[in-house]
Amino acid sequence: MSNILALGDCNTLGVKYLKRNAYPEMFASALGKTVKNCGFTMSTTHEMLYFLKDFKEQEKEIILIQYGLVDSWKTFKHAPYVLYYPDNTIRKIFRKIVKKYKKIAKKIGLNKLLGVSNVVALDEYENNIKTVLQKTKKSTVFLIDTIPNLEISRNSEIVRYNQVLFQLSKQYDHVHYVEVYDDFLDRMEYYLDNTHMNERGYERITQNLLSVYFKSRES
Repeated sequence: MSNILALGDCNTLGVKYLKRNAYPEMFASALGKTVKNCGFTMSTTHEMLYFLKDFKEQEKEIILIQYGLVDSWKTFKHAPYVLYYPDNTIRKIFRKIVKKYKKIAKKIGLNKLLGVSNVVALDEYENNIKTVLQKTKKSTVFLIDTIPNLEISRNSEIVRYNQVLFQLSKQYDHVHYVEVYDDFLDRMEYYLDNTHMNERGYERITQNLLSVYFKSRES
């Protein structure tokens, strides 16, 4: 049984050669613990609720949460959201339809005419994470910043979502905030591409996570 449960998006999972060899695995290895990495491409806090239900099993000692990359993304306001997890054939078909629908909407100017909104609204994002925090009071939970995107127009929204994590960490005794956003600003050597971290980026997050972990054990 795993000591650690990691919940997040593609940067929690790891991409390319780093898949399932990302910061959750580095962190677990440093502590001599085992980890169940539920990072999932395109995942949001909607999927998080299902992952918690399916993989929490008995109480985990530590839970890592890093969502916001997809939640904060701005897209056509009237596009439906289709879960990536749990997945099935019908959802795959509907996601393809929605993707095409959003491309058409953008092409013909509906984004400008009718507006855009976050994939997961900020208040819903907060409530989703609160739901997890309220169900995991016997675990130590670490809320980890979403890193800045090299497509800098995305970063104002990422900052807003990170601020929610910081505020939530102040509301629960078992929750700790891991700040990494500023460490990644203007540090292209931490990136594989505009969005995804490389091994050096994962090492940076692991260092910050370990620092907060050991401080939490002193208090």
